[in-house]
Amino acid sequence: MQRLLIIQATLVLIAIIATIYFFGVDAAPAALFGGCVALANSVMLYRKLDSASSMAKDNPNAGMMTLYAGVIQRFVFVLGMFAVGMGLLKLHPVAVVGAFGLAQLAYMICGVRQQSED
Repeated sequence: MQRLLIIQATLVLIAIIATIYFFGVDAAPAALFGGCVALANSVMLYRKLDSASSMAKDNPNAGMMTLYAGVIQRFVFVLGMFAVGMGLLKLHPVAVVGAFGLAQLAYMICGVRQQSED
């Protein structure tokens, strides 16, 4: 988990630098916001996976339902945060979604690294 968050934070920093380069300093908070949404999403995923794995020992169906509930919870969270960021706070939409998407690439990077280590 720690490796994932470090990679995500690094990618968010890259997204902020790219945002400043392409859209100016005023759009940097939007990239930070999108990156923070991605980091929070990862923490939520980790907590649900931990909870589901402990539940699955006693009741596999409850563990599976916890995973499904976690997917819905994270989806609603991300949509809500995008609405807050782009609608309420009027942040630059490309910077918000771009930083979020770039930070999500950390899952792929971690997966490729893990496979190469095995």
